[in-house]
Amino acid sequence: MTIERPMFPPAADERCQIIQFSAAARVSLKRCKSIVRAAGTSMARVELDQEPERPARDEGELSATCKNSRLRQARDKAWDRARQTTSYWRARLDWHGELECAQKWGLADSGSFPPAADETRFSLVDTWREAVVKQLLTPAPNVAAVAWKRAKFSGRDFSYLPVKPDQIERTIADDVAFLAAHPTRRSNSEAMAHRREFKEAMRQRIRDIAASRDLSDEEIKPALSLKHHEIANFTEKHGVNVEWLLEGRGRIFEKDPIRLSPNMTGNEFAAVVATMPMADQQAIGDMAREMLQKRDQ
Repeated sequence: MTIERPMFPPAADERCQIIQFSAAARVSLKRCKSIVRAAGTSMARVELDQEPERPARDEGELSATCKNSRLRQARDKAWDRARQTTSYWRARLDWHGELECAQKWGLADSGSFPPAADETRFSLVDTWREAVVKQLLTPAPNVAAVAWKRAKFSGRDFSYLPVKPDQIERTIADDVAFLAAHPTRRSNSEAMAHRREFKEAMRQRIRDIAASRDLSDEEIKPALSLKHHEIANFTEKHGVNVEWLLEGRGRIFEKDPIRLSPNMTGNEFAAVVATMPMADQQAIGDMAREMLQKRDQ
């Protein structure tokens, strides 16, 4: 299998030309918008005097467990609404009983509230039970929600709820099947495979650096151990961009020119944008905010 090696700049003694950021101001806003989308960077949050955030990964780069977590989170809003509705009507029911008793004995400020007798307890009980049923039928986002459903289903009050048992059984079975099909933790074998893939990719990038600098196997042997201090020494000695070595993104060497590309890091993009006219920076910030709003919807 032939591995395509990246293009490397000249040797260390031939200094790379530093990019002239003034040229970045000539980049069209349409081009910048495509780069923002590719990099997934929120430039709306980047200030000139602070460290920009790491770019969000594209959907295609997400792990299976991360995608599963997002699918579960998509259920959270409906579940929280149903749970809060049930809690509210339960509180109203309890408050009605307490208020009725307090008004009967003339306690505290109970007389400042409308008479509890104006609202029948039976209607509140019916409304609360309907809220419980709606929550039971709402898709569960996690194991805790399924446990709540099972507790309600096996409770002595379930027979009073306006729903058939088989309907709740099917709902719980669907929830269990969904959660089983969308785990948010990798199995040990998957995690180990992912770590091996990550480490091998880093070692290959170290070998690519060695090939471009004519470094011997002995010279890169410490770095190939992937120990933190050895990686730090290697990147500092040879001027390698740490983000590229770890993730394969951005410039290969620290002295390389910064070029606008979908592979650039958030730090590099922020550096380019910071050299643009303020009007262009504002326009890019507006684009980033619009993209974030669409993503969060």
